[in-house]
Order: sequence, then C-alpha cells, then structure tokens
Amino acid sequence: MRRGSIARIQHWKVDELSTERNTRNWLVLLVFVGIVAVMDYVLLNYLMSHGLEAKSYPIQVGNYQFSIPLLSLTFAGVIIVAIAAWRYMSSTMPISALKEMSQLETIRTLRAAGVALFFFSAVLFGPYIVGASAFWTQMSSLGRAVPSLAGPLQGLLSSIRPAMNLDALTKVAVSQNIAAAALVAVSGLVGSLQRRMRRAR
Repeated sequence: MRRGSIARIQHWKVDELSTERNTRNWLVLLVFVGIVAVMDYVLLNYLMSHGLEAKSYPIQVGNYQFSIPLLSLTFAGVIIVAIAAWRYMSSTMPISALKEMSQLETIRTLRAAGVALFFFSAVLFGPYIVGASAFWTQMSSLGRAVPSLAGPLQGLLSSIRPAMNLDALTKVAVSQNIAAAALVAVSGLVGSLQRRMRRAR
C-alpha cells in the first residue's frame, strides 16, 4: 500500500513538472516569436519611413479582386520560420523529472533562444549597418588612422558594393530570407547539440 502511494506521488510530480515545462515552453515561444516580429517590424517600418515603397500583388478570385502587400508576405514568412525553428529547438531539450534539473533546463532554453535571436538580428540588421554611409565614413577614418587596414577595408567595400546597389525591395527580401535561414541553421545546430547531450546521458 505504501509503495502504491509513493508511486502515485512520483507520477503526480512527473505530471506536474511536465505541465510546468509545457507552459514554460509556450511562454518562451510567444516571447521568442514576439521579439522576432518586433525586430522585423522595426526594420520594415524604418525602411518604409526612408522611402521603401510598399508594393502590392493583385489577386483575382472570380469576380473578387484584392491585393496582398508584398512586405506582409515576407513578414509572415519570417514569423512562420521563427515558430518552426523554436518548436524544433524546444523538442530537442532534455526532459527531466527532477526539480533541480528543470531549472537547468530553463537556462538551456533561454540560452538557445538568446543564441538564435542574436544571429537573427545580426543577419537582419548587419547588412544595413555595413551598407550605411555613416559606417563607411568611420571606416575611412579608421583606414587613415591605421594605414595597414585601408587595403582590406577597400576590398570589403568593393565586395559588398553590388549588394548595396540593389533596389530597396530586393534588399529587404534578401535580408529577411537570409535572416530566416540563419534561424533555421541555428535551430538545427542547437537541436544537434541537445541530441548529443541526451545521448551522453
């Protein structure tokens, strides 16, 4: 009888931790996707305020005709990729029935989210920072101060100039797609590392 009671208590604790883990994962998912959405929206809003034209694609279904903003399609695509990337990462997190280990699991979850967001933001905003005239003004000053860097900086400018000369809408589409690809790559890397940790146990 005592063994049965202990087994029920242990089972209840495992269920409680599982419910707590699911709740935590959903909260982190909402925060993670929310941050991705805010960063993407900030970039689009900034570019639109600096002359980016919000073009629309007309669609006709029967007698009805409507248009879909192209920027909303890329925005929705990034959000879908973010959800899929986080769901994959969270599915590879080690599951523990110990309260102490669940705290370590939380740290791993936040670390994975932080790494993914860092690379996403770096790829999303990086090209616009590097392509800004203010950035190259500073690099020119640096090249004059350190002559040995002038050649490499000039080579970097020459290599990225074709991308800088693309039209605004193409640059947005490319940067968003590459940023989404970075999320996929990071989620795959994190998932692979987490699976290795599981096998090591």
